[in-house]
Amino acid sequence: MLKVSVIKSKTKCASCADTEKICKEIAAKYPNDIEIKILIDGEPETADFGLYSTPVVALGYKIYSMGKPVIKEKVETWVKKELALLQNS
Repeated sequence: MLKVSVIKSKTKCASCADTEKICKEIAAKYPNDIEIKILIDGEPETADFGLYSTPVVALGYKIYSMGKPVIKEKVETWVKKELALLQNS
């Protein structure tokens, strides 16, 4: 199972909200393959990521995007790539 983490700002952030929505939509397409976790910057679980800007999209512990809005098609490409790697290992 692929762990997708979205790390959002403690304050209201339109990019963070959009990123969360996009990732949840993609996770819904792969219900048996993806576990999505929404985290808030500063929570203990975020320390391993070495953040400096939100929103963050991480697949496993690999950061794919930090500090900028994401494009749904691009996120889905990342997910497909990581799922293929998991299936081949």
